[in-house]
Amino acid sequence: MGFDQRSIPSMRIREGIFRQAAFFFLWILIFVIPWENGVVIDGFGTLSRVVGIPAFGMALLTILESGTLRGLALQQAIMLSYIVWGGLTYFWSLAPSSTVTSIFTFIQLFTMVWLLWEFAQTRREQLLLLRAYTLGSMVSSVATLTGFFSASGPQSGHYSGLNFNPGDLAFILALAIPISLYLAVQERRKILVWVDGSAAVLAFCSIVLTASRGSLLACTPTLLIVPFLFPKLRWGRNLLILVFLALAGIGSWLFMPESSWLRLSTIGSEITSGTLSERTMIWQAGWQVFGKAPLQGVGAGAYAPTVEHIRGLASDAGGTESGDQVGRLVAHNTFFSILVEQGVIGFALFFALLLTLALSAWKLSRVDRAFWLCILLTWAIGASNLAWDQRKPTWVIFGLLIAVTATKLVPYKRSLRQRSLPGDPAEFYRQTSLPAEISRSQGLS
Repeated sequence: MGFDQRSIPSMRIREGIFRQAAFFFLWILIFVIPWENGVVIDGFGTLSRVVGIPAFGMALLTILESGTLRGLALQQAIMLSYIVWGGLTYFWSLAPSSTVTSIFTFIQLFTMVWLLWEFAQTRREQLLLLRAYTLGSMVSSVATLTGFFSASGPQSGHYSGLNFNPGDLAFILALAIPISLYLAVQERRKILVWVDGSAAVLAFCSIVLTASRGSLLACTPTLLIVPFLFPKLRWGRNLLILVFLALAGIGSWLFMPESSWLRLSTIGSEITSGTLSERTMIWQAGWQVFGKAPLQGVGAGAYAPTVEHIRGLASDAGGTESGDQVGRLVAHNTFFSILVEQGVIGFALFFALLLTLALSAWKLSRVDRAFWLCILLTWAIGASNLAWDQRKPTWVIFGLLIAVTATKLVPYKRSLRQRSLPGDPAEFYRQTSLPAEISRSQGLS
């Protein structure tokens, strides 16, 4: 049977509808990630999982309809190698059940990176997804401030909201601050500039309320990008951003409770002579665990149960939790966690990923380079205080950076299926596919 050329317009229309629907659900997914713990469905998971399923479903329909798939970038190939290696650690893991959980988590995270790669190919789409993150951060900020003003009570000097750990929430918001300022520079509509500035102010005030010392330190790289942003702006926009920065400082000073101030004031003493909230003791136990399997690691996700087993706590190496001790015995350092769990090999793969991300960011334009290097530095500082190798914001940042660095390249695609075409199939495919490819590259440039 011959291929009906009259069906091409309808195919393109369906593909466009599926693609728009996939991007819509992807936008919602990025929006809910900063406050996903606020809605947890028993037996299913957080709200982000609810949104992620239709996003992936629409993505599959789009790929099947178009018959094409974008080739992976170098960074994604390294990601995939890192995930495969994490899966292999199951065969010698000291906590197999924890490793299985980590494997499924990594698969979901890589799927999200692929969605960003496939459906955030233009600068407009990438900016929209960055804005989705900032808007989502405003939800968490408002919840934190509402909890404080309603006198819901501090948690050992910490304030938080939406069922988040204060440290995790503060780091989510720390990433939102440079994103908000960057969007304020890029945006022309004044109302959105005010939204971006308000997001930055709310985020910083909420970070102070959480009294997270590591996340407060992670905010310092944001100051480095300000000189790179201001020369590109008119004096009115510069003044407006300075007003937002002043409001963030004044607001946090006026509304910061004494408990938060006392905790934040111990940053210097904890670094020089303290235990960093007992983290040094956890790292010492982790170093003992690393000595058992330095090359291949003890298994992805096995840090906490293995350390608990060595310290003789109630949990065993199979990954059974024992109250609050499990939460306290996580590595509290992403790099050390990867080193212990996946060994030197896994750590080398992750380091190669970070290196390629930094090098790709360096090739961007002046403003974009400053922004993305700031984001990476913010993440590195915050991740040194938390175990964030399996957290969604980490992979959102990585995935978006990979997509941004490829926006000036025509996406390479390979055919997924063979069609029965009239005449010369190669010539027909060239005539029908080239216009879409050209339009895609024009949108990316």
